[in-house]
Amino acid sequence: MTLPSPRLAPPHALIRRRVIQSLGLLTAAPWLVRADPDAAVLPLPLPLHVRELVNHIGTSVADVTRSATFYSHLFQGGTLLGQEKPALRYEINFHPGALSIGPLRSGTSEGGEQTHPYIDHFCITTHPFDAAAWRARLDEEKLRHFAGGSFVVIGGISVQLLGGRAAPAPGAQHAPGAQRASGANPAASATRSARQTPPPPAAAGGFKPMPPLVTGRSIVSPHGFEHLMLHVADLDASARLFERLFGLAPHTPSPGQRLFQLADIRLALRQAPSGERPSIKAFAIRVAAFDPGRVRTALEGLGARVGPLEKSAHRTILRFADPDGIDCELWG
Repeated sequence: MTLPSPRLAPPHALIRRRVIQSLGLLTAAPWLVRADPDAAVLPLPLPLHVRELVNHIGTSVADVTRSATFYSHLFQGGTLLGQEKPALRYEINFHPGALSIGPLRSGTSEGGEQTHPYIDHFCITTHPFDAAAWRARLDEEKLRHFAGGSFVVIGGISVQLLGGRAAPAPGAQHAPGAQRASGANPAASATRSARQTPPPPAAAGGFKPMPPLVTGRSIVSPHGFEHLMLHVADLDASARLFERLFGLAPHTPSPGQRLFQLADIRLALRQAPSGERPSIKAFAIRVAAFDPGRVRTALEGLGARVGPLEKSAHRTILRFADPDGIDCELWG
């Protein structure tokens, strides 16, 4: 969708599904938009258990192929996953995690018209996760959500939720019609049972192998997300909401910042400056040790604007803006 903006062993059937479109347009993802019309469910208990703090991010850009070609050079040469309908979209794998690149749709982002490329959302995977029970929880919490409850807005940032369906809560009340259908119609019962399985992998949900945009080795070898930087509408309220929904305790490493960490991935929150819309300001990818001079030359040759190198005894950080102006960091 177009959106503003402990890791346990991740279940790959969940990781591979990338359900992302410009805000107001949802791609084929029936388990995200289909509610049980004949069942009255209890709100999903809080907090949810986070499996992955950042499963994937999505970007909205003017030229999908150009952006995917840039990131293929950088992170993943060879065959990519993608889709052609309802709109062209590519997925770049960070091993683990991914970047999903889709088309920019002006006039449909959070907070008004969006005409520039941006990171439109990020995805958290949790357990338990039951779409209908999650919608009920969001309604009870009076939180704004869309795409059948699959996305919730926190501090002006669109956050997608994926995960396995929760087991039925003890004593959960179902409408009489649901009970009759379950008892009298085995096919209906089988359908409900099927809805309790995790989402299928991407290739089964509209994503498939696409012709390579780039052949040969990538410039760097990615090893997953290092962190995301969020500029939120209300720093304290947003931090409290992340803590309430996901049970993550925030740290305050410096004034004006809240930091959530799970396994080796961090989520950094700052107050959006006055007059600036909330956004996912930048993303950082952990990579294998690299030659800064060679990588800088390669990035600049692809049209990126590369910043000063930050180097210490323990890490090397290279920051750049991609050809669309989206900020990225390489942590080696």
